[in-house]
Amino acid sequence: MIPPSPRQGEGVDGEPFENIVRTKFMIRALLLLALLGGLGWWIDREHHAERFQKVDERFLDFLVANSRDRFEKAEAQTTDQPVVLVKMRAADRNEYAGWPPRPLDWQMALKGLQAFDPAVIVIPEALNWGKPSPEFTREAAEALLPFPSVVMGVEAQLAPNADTPAFLGGLDETLPRFEKVAGESRNVPALGALIVAPDDLLRRHAEIGVAITRKDKDQMLLPYAMHEGERFRPTVLAQTLARASGTPYLSHRLLFGAGAGAYLANGGFVPLLPNGEMIIDTNQVVPEVDALNLMTSELAGAITEADKQNLGRGKVVVIGTDDDSTGGIARQHAQALARVLVMPRIQILPAYAQWIVWALAAVAGFWLVFRVPRKKALVRGLGFIFAALVICFLAFQSSLLWCPPTLPAALLAASTLFARIAGAVKD
Repeated sequence: MIPPSPRQGEGVDGEPFENIVRTKFMIRALLLLALLGGLGWWIDREHHAERFQKVDERFLDFLVANSRDRFEKAEAQTTDQPVVLVKMRAADRNEYAGWPPRPLDWQMALKGLQAFDPAVIVIPEALNWGKPSPEFTREAAEALLPFPSVVMGVEAQLAPNADTPAFLGGLDETLPRFEKVAGESRNVPALGALIVAPDDLLRRHAEIGVAITRKDKDQMLLPYAMHEGERFRPTVLAQTLARASGTPYLSHRLLFGAGAGAYLANGGFVPLLPNGEMIIDTNQVVPEVDALNLMTSELAGAITEADKQNLGRGKVVVIGTDDDSTGGIARQHAQALARVLVMPRIQILPAYAQWIVWALAAVAGFWLVFRVPRKKALVRGLGFIFAALVICFLAFQSSLLWCPPTLPAALLAASTLFARIAGAVKD
């Protein structure tokens, strides 16, 4: 017997077409929701475990490489500069206990600084007066105790190439090193030997690092990192920025080659030459305070209002000997630090805004599955991904704002594939 034909509006088993369509819609919706939800949970978990971090880092490198002018041409937005140079002038050498200044001079200058509560004290010169330690060395070391961060320089020399073993004089475990390094490092300056380190009593209360500059033609260069064997050692410049920004060396990311630079905490970025060096702008203006004023700070009028304003609170203070006509290693470090610390910061979307981006990606995925024909789903999906990346690129160009692309791109890609397999059939 031939079964009766289904009536209009019914399926083969007599079930209304509306119910069949609704059931199929619910099944696809639940499958897509499970797919996107599971994928989002897994990628978010892996991202927190830093397994997808390199993808986001490469995308950020691309954004920064196309916006380097924003950093390199940045200028201070206020008159309150973040760096001050405390100089011990060669012209005043007769006013000091000896020249170069002796431990007593350093003790008095450091004690005069304590009232201003600087964030970081930087002494690029290697403070060493021979063995045994002369009088007042212990007192100079104790004057460092009130400061939260102190970085002291070690005098060093370069090696002809990276294959030459470096002589570290037993300080290899004392010097910090970068943990995250990428890019072409063949031309990074190689550390040859440490020549003079600060006195033992002083370096108990400070972090020590390589302080070295070099001249190339008419430019003064300050390395950000030194190549030493299989390791890359931060210089005083890098160490100071790490202290000032609160960046642990485990997360202090260094990139050599094209787009070279260093990424710090809180969105800090330091543009560098491909070999990891920084050009010192010798015309960079840095507020200055005469160390003699600090050494006589107990006298009325020794510290002027201008000195107080320059020193402020929470600043990076660079101290060292200085020749007003040519400057020295302290002035060079102050100029480099002043240049970096006025640069704008990279901003990442806050967590709630990233959730909104993920939700929009999921909504776009549902639209691809239920509103776009299967044969057009691939093109439309790729178009969504491209449009999202362009929006992120433009946002970074205009305000240095970005969103990690891994999760939203993965949601759109998964939705596109699902739509290509189980999406709408007709236009």
